[in-house]
Amino acid sequence: MTEAVISADVAIVGAGIIGLSTALELARRGRRVVVVERWMIGAEASSRNAGGVRQQGRAWQEIPLAKLAVSLWQNLDETLRRPTGYRQCGHVYVAETTDEMEHLATQRSQERQLGLDTELIDATELRRLAPGINPVLPGAKFCPTDGVADPARATSAIAAAAEEAGVTILCHTQVTGIGQANGRVTHVQAGGTRVEAPAVLDAAGPWAPYIAQMAGVYLPIFPSRLASVRTKPMPLLTNVFVQTYAYDFGGAQYADFSVRVGSGADRNNVDRFSFDRTFHPERELVISDKARHIFPALADAEIAGGWAGTRECTPDMMPIMGPVGGPEGFFVAAGFSGHGFCIGPAAGQLMAEWIVDGAPSLDLSAFSSRRFMRPEGPLSVVQATKEQAG
Repeated sequence: MTEAVISADVAIVGAGIIGLSTALELARRGRRVVVVERWMIGAEASSRNAGGVRQQGRAWQEIPLAKLAVSLWQNLDETLRRPTGYRQCGHVYVAETTDEMEHLATQRSQERQLGLDTELIDATELRRLAPGINPVLPGAKFCPTDGVADPARATSAIAAAAEEAGVTILCHTQVTGIGQANGRVTHVQAGGTRVEAPAVLDAAGPWAPYIAQMAGVYLPIFPSRLASVRTKPMPLLTNVFVQTYAYDFGGAQYADFSVRVGSGADRNNVDRFSFDRTFHPERELVISDKARHIFPALADAEIAGGWAGTRECTPDMMPIMGPVGGPEGFFVAAGFSGHGFCIGPAAGQLMAEWIVDGAPSLDLSAFSSRRFMRPEGPLSVVQATKEQAG
């Protein structure tokens, strides 16, 4: 069989929100782009999360990136000429104890120093924003400029806009090699197709380490299973995205009044380190005890559907972005640790700038892979704060 050869300026591995956003931005800059995807568009965390578009509650290094992302989300429907389900409805971090309220107050002070406007609210104001929330909860931290979007719709919209701009997306096409010559990348081998390009972006999510290994690069990224459920329409429970300070519940109510609840696996369950996407109703906590505690009405919710996906995590729960010490022209944007849906449009803009201009317009040095390279080994940084784990 004759090998198909495609010439491009940039080859991107992975058709999640990061890879697709980068592809779209590159195409707008006049670059020929080919995206290679082993399965289908948005197959993993990009379309299988709870849809939060938040700035608050992050590691401080991510806040400027999230602020840029939100500025893009505000006009994304118009930019794409397609709906994403985005609403700037606000986001609350709910405290369950007075100690947690004190921690939220400290977090608020740090966020305000970075120019993020958040406020502490009491139980009365919390119930105004989320009428169905448990009245025993003492309060929350509120960010009015945060919001929510529909993950599947948004990812599909970015993909459609990218194709309209001239991007080629090859689904059900598995990468089998990264070609190199004279110290730089030359092509991506994907089955019987050879995509010749002087720049390659590894945006393969949980599979990013395997792609990087083909280029002789080690990435400390591991998979972590997550599951979500969506209820049938319910009476109004909340106008805002709701997340607990403990990061063991997150959810929102959509325009059709269905409620989407998402969570990662129990941190004490080693089975969470898996690529398994099978949703097992008999063993999943379909509506967890914590969810029913936050919104008592969820105890009687009818489930419309459930699904599982895979997010990719790093030891410090922050992404790896940029060149990674491999062959010239090889870039990485992966390891977003469950934070990538919101960040996606901004990551796409910045990675396109890096590839085309040689540097991004926002300082991304905090996300260099070199932060893991130390004498005792790249996996030695394993302690993550609560802000880094959500």
